[in-house]
Amino acid sequence: MKYLWLVHKGEVTAQARADLEETRHAMHTAFAEAQMVASDAVLRELDAMTVTLAGAYSRTLLLEDGNPHPGWSFEEIQTELLQLGDHWKDMRGIMRADLGVDPEPAGS
Repeated sequence: MKYLWLVHKGEVTAQARADLEETRHAMHTAFAEAQMVASDAVLRELDAMTVTLAGAYSRTLLLEDGNPHPGWSFEEIQTELLQLGDHWKDMRGIMRADLGVDPEPAGS
């Protein structure tokens, strides 16, 4: 989301690009580790999230290059990422239920 905003404002720097790649690498590592221990239900959710994130990443880079896909403006990519945040909450509940704990942690 932060990188998308930088693209939108025309403020992408080499450091911002490096930060994005570092974050992507960390996410890929975490997802790869999860694939070794997660249940099928959790993996289905992780796979869906990965597809969505990869698509948003690709569309953001195309937007940055000035060659966005039709129908994928800044606002549309932003909406997709915000919806992904909601999906994360659902996925967290599935992960917690898979572990046998209350799907809704206290205070959420």
